[in-house]
Amino acid sequence: MGTLSFLFASVVMLTNAIDVTSAVHRSVKGASFDLHGMISPYVPNHSCFLLTDASGSTRIEYQGNANAEQLQNGDIVHAVGTIDPYPSGMGIAICSQFTVEAHRKPPPVVKVSIAEIKSGEYDNLPVKVQGTIKEVFRDDIDPLWYYMILTDGAKSIYMTLHSDCADLDAVQKMTGAFVATTGLCAPWDYGFRVTLGRFINLLDFKDIAVIRPAPPDPFDVPEVVTIRFPNPEDIPPLERRRLSGKVIAVWHGNRILVKGANGNVHTVELSGGPVPEYGAMIEAAGLLKTDLYRMNLSDAIWRHANLAAAKEDAAEDVHAFLRDENGSGRIIPTLHGRTFRMRGTVQDRPSSDTQYALITLKCDAETIPVDVSANRSVLGDISIDSVIEVTGTCVVECDNWHSYSAFPHVTGITLVVRKPSDIRILKRPPWWTPGRLAATIGILIVVIIGIFLWNRTLRRIIEKRGRQLFKEQVARIGSELRIDERTRLAIELHDSIAQNLTGVALEINAANRTADTDIAKAHKHLNIASTSLKSCRNELRYCLWDLRNSALEKPNMDDAIRQALAPHLGDTALYVRFNVPRERISDKTAHAIIRIVRELSVNAVRHGAATSLWVAGSVDGDKLLFSVRDNGSGFDPDKCPGAAQGHFGLTGIRERVDVFEGEMKIDSIIGRGTKIIIRLNIPQEKEKG
Repeated sequence: MGTLSFLFASVVMLTNAIDVTSAVHRSVKGASFDLHGMISPYVPNHSCFLLTDASGSTRIEYQGNANAEQLQNGDIVHAVGTIDPYPSGMGIAICSQFTVEAHRKPPPVVKVSIAEIKSGEYDNLPVKVQGTIKEVFRDDIDPLWYYMILTDGAKSIYMTLHSDCADLDAVQKMTGAFVATTGLCAPWDYGFRVTLGRFINLLDFKDIAVIRPAPPDPFDVPEVVTIRFPNPEDIPPLERRRLSGKVIAVWHGNRILVKGANGNVHTVELSGGPVPEYGAMIEAAGLLKTDLYRMNLSDAIWRHANLAAAKEDAAEDVHAFLRDENGSGRIIPTLHGRTFRMRGTVQDRPSSDTQYALITLKCDAETIPVDVSANRSVLGDISIDSVIEVTGTCVVECDNWHSYSAFPHVTGITLVVRKPSDIRILKRPPWWTPGRLAATIGILIVVIIGIFLWNRTLRRIIEKRGRQLFKEQVARIGSELRIDERTRLAIELHDSIAQNLTGVALEINAANRTADTDIAKAHKHLNIASTSLKSCRNELRYCLWDLRNSALEKPNMDDAIRQALAPHLGDTALYVRFNVPRERISDKTAHAIIRIVRELSVNAVRHGAATSLWVAGSVDGDKLLFSVRDNGSGFDPDKCPGAAQGHFGLTGIRERVDVFEGEMKIDSIIGRGTKIIIRLNIPQEKEKG
């Protein structure tokens, strides 16, 4: 066999309870073993080798030594390791160390029969056996392995071959060939099928030697003949047969029902490829099987046959499909292959992507599956709760017989639609079915919940955004108010104090220039500067008072004026009747009114010795009229001191009035008091401060 290539895995099962392994089989978990023997062929793709002595062979798994790749058939080794039990009752020998002691010629391969292999005498030994390959298929659990069934006419046995050694097509071409195979007699499957029994493990596809090739024509086999056998065991096992006839049903993707010229019906399971249509005349060849009712074929192929066309069977109307003449429920095998017509209500329909298309039809008290796999186009017009009439071939689903079963299991009954015209829609379901109504209500509930959640979320977003906007607006208004206040204060300081201080500086400079030449004139300039400084002090005090005063926050102008004048009048009586709504004027206008009224009132008390003051105001369209009258000593407006003499009161008032494009009128008589009337222009709406 040449140099062995090992792929080391985790465990390998012990399988021979003879002398070389008896200690292993009697040991418990954790026990050690110490064995001497010859290396024999191994199981491919498993990390193990076979240890053989005069008493037999056992399989040993080896771990962790790359030198194991140098082992050759015939090497005499000394193996040491431990044993673990396996759920099946066999042991697992795990080799931890081995030593090659010598090399000898491996023993010859023994030629045996299938019956001798099954006796267990050649377990874990290379054997050579002859027979006919009857069936080839891929393992559905582990697709890396192929299975072949080898028979010598009396007995059959499985053979396994790894897919690395050959492809499936090459192996399938061996079907029907008489061959001699060389492989390892495995006492049981070390994979999932623990009850598979003994089989032959082929190491390579080349180990299959063809003695007599398969027939070049796969249809060159005996025809199916329905005969009675004394016992089921007498049925020719795995013989290939052929049959011909009309296809009367196609279902499950790869199954067809063929009706021969003699009227016999056979189930044919195709191995793959295209499927014939209903009504086609065909010839099929495959492995002979039986369900004990009729002869069938599996793993079959087909071709069109030049046969006389058979007429279509007349459909039988049926109501109690699964009941006998006495009304008892049962599956009647004689229905198989007959054509029936029935009416019923569609209970269920498949989706378009399902492998098998089955419609569930409720017919009276029975529920019948209707297979439309070969006619999927009819699904587009069929909906649940439709009333339809179906014509089709009745198929009694039944397993094929196996030697270990008393009778094959009847799995059910199906009506197979032959062609699209086999289905007629008699009545479509009303649009408002209970299911749709429930679905609509469910959708509406979901929509309402969605709208509620959306509104709630939107309300929270709006509230949050509203709070943010409110905070931003408050901050903006506050910022604008601060800016307006700072601007107003800057204007006040510039227009009054700054100008007064400039005048003071000029008077002091003039006094300095005349101090040496004209003392009287210098004193005059200094007096004017002193007066101007007093005006600056008063103006600064007014500005500071305005910063802390809350008069502008009063709801009406009467209270605002009283609060603004209270600190400056002492015992002077004050009468206020200012009929101007506070919301009619802006803070800027109100501040100007208060400053003007305060300046006039303070002058009346300070310079006119007034004991009573009257303040009045009203609105006339876009004009605001107000006056300040006192009972003081009065003055001559034409002769009153002005800015040149360090008095800026009336000058500042005129400047404030000019800002509003207003007018100021002074009516004063010496000894009889003074009345000053002021008219300001204001907009119809409240000014935006």
